[in-house]
Amino acid sequence: MEINTIAQKTSTDSFPGSSANNVVRNLLSDIQTKGIESAPRGLKVRELNLQTLEIDPHFPLMDFEVRPFNWKYFMGEMAWYLTRDTNIEFISKFSSFWNNIADAGGNVNSNYGKILYGDQLQWALDSLKKDPNTRQAISFVNQPKYQYEGNKDFVCTMYLNFWIRDNKLNMKVQMRSNDIFYGLSYDAPFFAFIQQSMWHWLRDTYPTLEIGTYYHCADNIHYYERHFEAAQAILEEDPKTPFWFHLRKPLFALTRGILVPTTTGHAFMEDVVNLLNSGEKITQESSKEIISKYFYIQ
Repeated sequence: MEINTIAQKTSTDSFPGSSANNVVRNLLSDIQTKGIESAPRGLKVRELNLQTLEIDPHFPLMDFEVRPFNWKYFMGEMAWYLTRDTNIEFISKFSSFWNNIADAGGNVNSNYGKILYGDQLQWALDSLKKDPNTRQAISFVNQPKYQYEGNKDFVCTMYLNFWIRDNKLNMKVQMRSNDIFYGLSYDAPFFAFIQQSMWHWLRDTYPTLEIGTYYHCADNIHYYERHFEAAQAILEEDPKTPFWFHLRKPLFALTRGILVPTTTGHAFMEDVVNLLNSGEKITQESSKEIISKYFYIQ
């Protein structure tokens, strides 16, 4: 299916309720009416357990008046994952958050590129190519090696599961725990990117394959006290038209479990590094401009 056909089909056939904006609005309402308060590590949260969010992977961006989507951070995170570097020197230029959970050497565990962009996605891709009806296309993220005393970055994502049914590529992401504002905001577009990348890679094998549903499952989903007012404001504001979001070309390929950046991926990294080295302030506008070169955004 060609990209322009995808855009037309998605914009006319998608259910409005499956955009991340609407899914999150409904989730916040459910937390307020059915959720509980707890205080892990002494920090008050409002939460729900065992939640499944059905998201259209072409509408994964959380964008609200009170909390607009952060294009700058998303651009930096995407570039950092491509480096597969667990050191935070690069990503800390886009957010100071990582300084709080790095170890003494400035390293973290949650560079998803390091974990996924290799044999884990390769296994899932090979399984789907071998058998379109497979139930084994799993990519593991959290691993036993992260279970150690004093770990400040205990990876939140457990695994990804891909399957093809009715000629559609579906994906489930299983989270042990998920912060709506600091986690889901960027997890959803990142995992939508992974689903769309898998779709691109599979098109040689299944030329008519379509993109299905992204199931985001969390054993615990929550937001902290610092976001209590923002959550209420989102429920009170008028809904915005969600961004349509589609990867133009893959940023990397996999060869025997080894990441190989594509020409497009090299160009993306070069654009981000050049912006960093320009000495100019990195703005929402300049970041969105770069993202728009590699994703269709409407």
